[in-house]
Amino acid sequence: MSNSLKITIQITFTYIGTVVGAGFASGRELIEFFVKYGYHGLLGIIIACGLFVWAGTQVMVIARRIQAQSFQEISFYLFGNTIGSLFNAILLLVLIGTTSVMLAFTGSLFADSFNLPSQLGIWISMILVFVVAARGMGAIHAVNSLFVPILIGFTLLVFFYTKPWESVISASSLPYELGRHGWFSSPFYYVALNVALAQAVLVPIGRESNSNTPLWMGGLFGGIGIGLLLFLGYSSLLTNMPYVQFVDTPNIYILSGLGKWIAFFFAILVYGEVFSSLVANLFGLIEQIQSYFSLLRSQILFVLLIICYGISFVGFSSLLTVLYPLFGQVVVFFLMMLFYRQISYWYRSSK
Repeated sequence: MSNSLKITIQITFTYIGTVVGAGFASGRELIEFFVKYGYHGLLGIIIACGLFVWAGTQVMVIARRIQAQSFQEISFYLFGNTIGSLFNAILLLVLIGTTSVMLAFTGSLFADSFNLPSQLGIWISMILVFVVAARGMGAIHAVNSLFVPILIGFTLLVFFYTKPWESVISASSLPYELGRHGWFSSPFYYVALNVALAQAVLVPIGRESNSNTPLWMGGLFGGIGIGLLLFLGYSSLLTNMPYVQFVDTPNIYILSGLGKWIAFFFAILVYGEVFSSLVANLFGLIEQIQSYFSLLRSQILFVLLIICYGISFVGFSSLLTVLYPLFGQVVVFFLMMLFYRQISYWYRSSK
């Protein structure tokens, strides 16, 4: 395997694995952003796929061009120093909030799938994250290269098990009173939230790349891969509505029909994906905070974990339902400015 192809595959898996966190792997995120809009949600997924290809690639290319040391410098490039500083402060809060959601999910997973106390799951996760986070990008690449192919396999298993092509679901029968008015804005919120948070990993990937080619290819395949996973998950969940809306882990609930061992192994996989996203989020938070304060990585990590632990008591479903759509609306300006700056750059370059 050539080095260029190896780097492209590594970027592809890391991009997918960073986006696929607690909400996606469990199925809750798909319900909130796409499934609840019925068949309009499928149009939303098509839009999201294109946005993931474009936005992820642009972040990496910009990071390489300006040699950004953290997502703080990307924000300065997009918004200017004053507004960029405000946006970074908001992004720090968003990262802490989403990390808390993921941490809460590990508790739900331990309780629902392993019949163990939720607090035990949260504490085990905190200890493991503390140990692994110090290893940096190398550990993130390794974890995603292992778990993403397995996740794709299990997502296909859920899809073929539910046989959504044999079911006809009426969108009007879905148990939501939201109409279908939010379906168009939902993919923009979803992509803005995920790409803004994925900067923690995308920025160092772009900075360390020797050329734009693997960044373009990794962004293309990564975005398409995310889009395909969204489609497969959406189809499986729509077929099982309204039952899956009442559980924290809809995908595991669906697979329970295949026997407890299949559901058990899928739960372990989901935990691995959530864990890798936890490490990526905290990696980005540490880098950002270290740009403001001269503190040891271990000190920052300890404080962050305690803060996220406190927030996690609100509960996984409540946090995801309220925080994710709200955060998506807040950071949608990131996508707008990304588009504006790239148009401006291309215009200047063409002169």
